[in-house]
Amino acid sequence: MIKNTTPTIIAAALALFLPAACLGQTATSTESLAFGDVFPGVPKTVVKTSAGAAEFTVTGTADAEVTLDFDLPSYLSTTGDNMQVFFSSTDCAVDSTNPPDQSSPTYNNLNPYQTITYRLGSAGLKIWLGGQIVPGLAQKAGSYNATIRLTVAYTGS
Repeated sequence: MIKNTTPTIIAAALALFLPAACLGQTATSTESLAFGDVFPGVPKTVVKTSAGAAEFTVTGTADAEVTLDFDLPSYLSTTGDNMQVFFSSTDCAVDSTNPPDQSSPTYNNLNPYQTITYRLGSAGLKIWLGGQIVPGLAQKAGSYNATIRLTVAYTGS
């Protein structure tokens, strides 16, 4: 088992780019994509509707249209070793209802490799991302991580 005192996770870091006219709008990474302990040679998947999914929150003017663009890693890293991470064309979901429902989001099975356009609800927008890691048969023990970047931009519509 690949185990450490801290869970094996992908640190979901958020890079936010907003035009100057949108000052006061916020976007945050509220949960990291967490795979927990994994075993060598055994792939592990976290689905977007589960508690281990990455979660981002965007708040701002209700009904404002935004674009979401992910920059996703191909590998998780620890000192001297890498582990493959994959994201499928259905690993993303968003919901702008109040309160948002991760188990049944309003906009589901989205491709995180393509630009997603959506309108903010009265409580903003929640974004969830799942993924899969594939440890090698001789995977080194350790805490692996990578950065997920999400760029959020207002379209002006």
